[in-house]
Amino acid sequence: MKYKLLTLFLLLAPYLAWAEPEVFELNGKPVPAIVAKVNGVALSSTQLEGELIAFRMRSQHQGNQIKPSEEILIARELLKAEIMKEIITQKAKSLDIKIAPEQIDLQVQGVEDKFPNHTAFITALAFQRMNIKALKEKIESTLLEDELIRHEIAPKVKLSDDAVKNFYNANKAQFMKPALYRIKHILIATISSPQKSADDASHKKALRMTRMINEEAKAKAENVLQKVTAGGANFEQLVKEFSEDEASKQKGGLLGDLHPGSTIPEIAEAMVKLNEGETSGIIDSSFGHHILKLDEIIPSVLIPFKDAQSDILNILMKRETKKLFKEYVIDLEKTAKIEIFI
Repeated sequence: MKYKLLTLFLLLAPYLAWAEPEVFELNGKPVPAIVAKVNGVALSSTQLEGELIAFRMRSQHQGNQIKPSEEILIARELLKAEIMKEIITQKAKSLDIKIAPEQIDLQVQGVEDKFPNHTAFITALAFQRMNIKALKEKIESTLLEDELIRHEIAPKVKLSDDAVKNFYNANKAQFMKPALYRIKHILIATISSPQKSADDASHKKALRMTRMINEEAKAKAENVLQKVTAGGANFEQLVKEFSEDEASKQKGGLLGDLHPGSTIPEIAEAMVKLNEGETSGIIDSSFGHHILKLDEIIPSVLIPFKDAQSDILNILMKRETKKLFKEYVIDLEKTAKIEIFI
């Protein structure tokens, strides 16, 4: 099942106390109770209002604010989407495609389980102008679409013999394994500043203790760095003697074969500047003070075709399925009787 609905409900939690207007209006004008009909089946303004609320929530979560003057255009686009969903649902039912009630109930329960209690779940539904019945209908519509694709579209998806190989050859950059950096480190840990407490004296004392511990950690890190740069002892010996990262300490300080996206930004930025066998200065992070050593750079390599073949096939099958389904729905739309009232 698609997870947009679940994501929306989780976004709603901080806003549940908001009060929406009693009358659904667009650009200052009341919206009729029936906003459209598809082959005689009415789509209600409540349904459209719920979709608009969802759109607002997603936009605000992304840092965008919708102007009142924009809402009529947005509502019409949302209504078009609801009309297409209704066309798809009607087609699926005409082919006698059914969704077991137990399957729908399982999806409903999956949504409710993300809330602290049943009341919060019902409140979130009500905020989006929905109830359990409407949620079940929405889930059923989504599952019917999936089944319609499986029955009507998937059997028609065909790929040429050369399609997978051609995609691989044309997109080799997508199939490059990134260069890896075999990194060891020495960590001298620091502690975070204490949270503000009601007892001001205790808070000040905790701040002093934190500052003292972190100053000692900084001095220790500088002392270790001097030993590293002096070259009197090998790096692994200094790891064993000084590092406070117990997990990597047992492996000579080895963090692993890393690429910039697989580690914290501070280490990622420093490691790509090192040459093989070179050590860094002190790198500060939320964990403390790091001193890095780059043992080896493992070059970027192209993933062999045989290893990428199944992933490419999946990409192309999804792409072709989406294309064919879009054409299928356009044909359904041409024969449907659609009436729009906003």
